Amino acid sequence: MKAASFSAFTFHEGSWSSNIALPGMKINEDIDVKHNVVGIGYLETMQIPLLAGRNFSSSDTSTSQHVAIISEHTAKILFPLGNPLGRHYGLGDNKPENDVTVIGVVKDVKFDDLAEEPMNLDYIPYTQHPWSFGDFEVRYTGGFAPVAAAVQRTIHSIDRNLPITRVTTLDQQVARSITNQRLVAQLSAFFGLLAVFLSCIGIYGVMSYVVTRRTNEIGIRIALGAGRSNMLWMVLREILILVSTGVVIGLPVTLAGDRLVSHMLFGLRSTDPVTLVGATVILLIVAAIAGYLPARRASLVDPMMALRYE
Repeated sequence: MKAASFSAFTFHEGSWSSNIALPGMKINEDIDVKHNVVGIGYLETMQIPLLAGRNFSSSDTSTSQHVAIISEHTAKILFPLGNPLGRHYGLGDNKPENDVTVIGVVKDVKFDDLAEEPMNLDYIPYTQHPWSFGDFEVRYTGGFAPVAAAVQRTIHSIDRNLPITRVTTLDQQVARSITNQRLVAQLSAFFGLLAVFLSCIGIYGVMSYVVTRRTNEIGIRIALGAGRSNMLWMVLREILILVSTGVVIGLPVTLAGDRLVSHMLFGLRSTDPVTLVGATVILLIVAAIAGYLPARRASLVDPMMALRYE
């Protein structure tokens, strides 16, 4: 185990939120900040980078000045001018007991879902805001099962009656948050493969028909000295020209539909060049394979039989 802490919420578990009161200003109902009550070491456990200021420490007690760490986006919204460190704001109102001092700024993180834009988020130490905590986080190396079992044994050695539920990893929690997107992706992949399969059948059928219609021409070409490899390439070239024309038309359409699929992609841009080039190459290879049999049949035509063919 490398680090451990606790928090009121982790990813995709909801939040406690309130308006913010800035000194000398009326409460802006449009500014809503989500709060997460956390333990010491939470940022290190979750590997949230500290951009400025300090982390929570044992000196942040119930009798000391109440403090908070805010996200980078929150700092830009609440304190657009100047350094946010040392600035004050109120949790919901201007009452002295709800006043907190900003001691740090951290990098923005995904809190509710992977598709969200940067949001207003702050972190408050549990020592100053008691909370019935929901999550205990552990950063570890090695296998999940033995570490989870060891952590549960340690907790129950302190309080045997303490219930422990939903023991999972952050990766699994993130995966559950995109169940719908994964289902759509799987269906899209299935229908995409089905479309490729139908395209193969279509290409094979069309080129078989073309070869049959051009049997006389192919026989004459071979009789006049054309090599069988030339006939093979002649048919394959027509296939590749047709597919390339479709790709030339399809790529601009794909780029134009960028916004329709961008919200379904995580860690991947809809205009990712590697993906687009890979898909294009796969289509060309599939088309070449689908058209190879008719092309090979054309290259094996007997000139005498082809000349008598009607």
